[in-house]
Amino acid sequence: MFTIPNFQQIRNTILQEIRGLTGINAPDDSDAAIRADGTASAVDGLYSHQSYIQKQLFIATADEPYLYIHAEELSLPRLGGNFASGTANAISNVDITISAGTKLTDGKGHYWGVSADAVLTENLPSVINLIADKVGTSWNFSGSLYWISPQAGLSNIVTNVSIGSGSDQEELEVWRARLLERKQLGLSRDREADLVGFMNGVTGVQHVYVYSKRRGLGSLDVAITAVGNPPTLPSQILLDAAQAALDSYAGFWADCKVYSPTEQYVNIAAVVSGIGANIIQVEQVIRDYFAELAPADTFQASILIGRIVALPNVTDITLTPSSNVVPTVDWMHTHWLRLGVLSVSAN
Repeated sequence: MFTIPNFQQIRNTILQEIRGLTGINAPDDSDAAIRADGTASAVDGLYSHQSYIQKQLFIATADEPYLYIHAEELSLPRLGGNFASGTANAISNVDITISAGTKLTDGKGHYWGVSADAVLTENLPSVINLIADKVGTSWNFSGSLYWISPQAGLSNIVTNVSIGSGSDQEELEVWRARLLERKQLGLSRDREADLVGFMNGVTGVQHVYVYSKRRGLGSLDVAITAVGNPPTLPSQILLDAAQAALDSYAGFWADCKVYSPTEQYVNIAAVVSGIGANIIQVEQVIRDYFAELAPADTFQASILIGRIVALPNVTDITLTPSSNVVPTVDWMHTHWLRLGVLSVSAN
């Protein structure tokens, strides 16, 4: 590896040559030393520029502006944000029509709009489709929302809100990792890694799971989850976008289908022993563990117990269920273990 000399080393080399060729002493305040300073500065600047160019030549070290050049070469642009969308239940004591664009809010500065006209029948809960006003994960929501200026007869609260698939702009290092993976894989189409890399390029997709021949020979099924913390089920809009992308990529050689995992809830009861054990910390560890589980992953009680016992002041834990829970995976469903009812108490 070529070692680039620093400024002082370059200056000393120049002075050494001057002394060797002329026989003068060339002290630091001499004309020769001053000229050596200027020349060494210029040469040091050239070396620095060459080092900068070398850094930009490789994806692993390139600065953000130059990653866009690498991305153009690999046809792998940075993912922008995605609008969150979903459904909610609305009710009215009269027959009304809610126009598309009617706004709801959580009261904390986030707004959603009705994406299509919705007809409500008197005292009959109806499902309405919602879409966020802005791009980002902050607009993923569950719970209840409030109408802004509700019509006469319309309940001011909508319930059973399930809004997901909103995402922020792709983080720089995540994008860099995708570019590196594409560069390393080279040109191919039908490897599982190629499919995963391609589907991760669809805005809003967080995880991709490929199941070839799931529905028989020639079939290619891909399960996806949506961006979120923790990841969520994909909306129909995201499923449609992913399906269109997969059809364009692999539809000419396989019967492709993008689908959503099926949530399988696991109720957890934990009794914690230990003086001063923090119940809130225990609850958070359990939530974090389930957030890490991917579709088809097994719930392993021993791993969760080990994480809880590692907390300060926790001496023992009784966990229910105490055995592993294996999700069902077949040609109809890919179950995804999610946290159901959580109960944590002190012994």
